[in-house]
Amino acid sequence: MSLLLSATELIKGSISKEIEEIFRKRAMEKYGYSKGSVSKALEAAIKLWLRHEYEPEDEEELSNKTFEEVVSELEAKSPGMYAVIAEGQLVGAYKSFEEAMKTNVREGSSHRIIFKIGEKPKPRVRLGWRAELKPVGAT
Repeated sequence: MSLLLSATELIKGSISKEIEEIFRKRAMEKYGYSKGSVSKALEAAIKLWLRHEYEPEDEEELSNKTFEEVVSELEAKSPGMYAVIAEGQLVGAYKSFEEAMKTNVREGSSHRIIFKIGEKPKPRVRLGWRAELKPVGAT
């Protein structure tokens, strides 16, 4: 499979036949059954990968890395408590969720993680789109 980046640039690579078939099918479903749909999908996939792999670290990424670094130690020392991580640092561990929510975090801070130590979170999937729910049968 090749990606035409401009009139003179071409990237070549190899992927398994199974992945190629799935990719082509989904590309055509999203971008239409016309010439260029696979190229559009491939370019979108590369942009997503580049953003994921090479974007400079922001506050959310720093806090997530800190979580990975401290979670084992917290599970051993403070099970059942609520931990707060903000700005890439462990702020503290608290007896209740309400107490953790009252924790002062620098004004303008856009991201913090509050979790119950030892409790495994349910996996969440971000699909990249939002749907508006409408009541059924209401007029």
